[in-house]
Amino acid sequence: MEIIKKYLKPLFLLGILLLSVGCTSSEDVGSNVEESESEQNIRTVLQNTFTGPSEEQEKLLNGPDGQLQTYAEELGEYHMEHFKPYLSDRFFESYIVNSNMALSFLRLAHPDYEVKVDDIEIEEKENYYTFTVDLSYTNNKSNKTNTMNVKGNAQTNEDDKLTSIQYSSDFEDIRTALE
Repeated sequence: MEIIKKYLKPLFLLGILLLSVGCTSSEDVGSNVEESESEQNIRTVLQNTFTGPSEEQEKLLNGPDGQLQTYAEELGEYHMEHFKPYLSDRFFESYIVNSNMALSFLRLAHPDYEVKVDDIEIEEKENYYTFTVDLSYTNNKSNKTNTMNVKGNAQTNEDDKLTSIQYSSDFEDIRTALE
């Protein structure tokens, strides 16, 4: 009887422990972590795209001041710091190099407006995310503040990096709002 208590009791407790741990779905826990990283990357890219201009951004928006090489290096460093960590390599090339979407919105606002992201709502769908960005933009001359929404979709890969982003809001509507 002593032998049964000695070996069966710890074995029984181990079985209960394994059973309770086995009931927790590790797949669910893992996917929540991935969702959070994907959403955070989307949020960061949207924040960097629609907030500004800061002093650094203003310098880049004003263009090269005679030193084209220096300007190109500063622009490259800005993109590498604020966008590269959140975008897949292929999408980085498309978003930054081919279309320069990273600064296009701020180019519309500059120099008359300062833009600030008030809120970003992200909703996960089956294989993509939808987002709504609530923006406030302040006229630098009159200090009058207005708001607008920018909506769109984004996709991420298994590394949680953005592979595409599409805006449903037409940039012509945004341009009109900023005029």
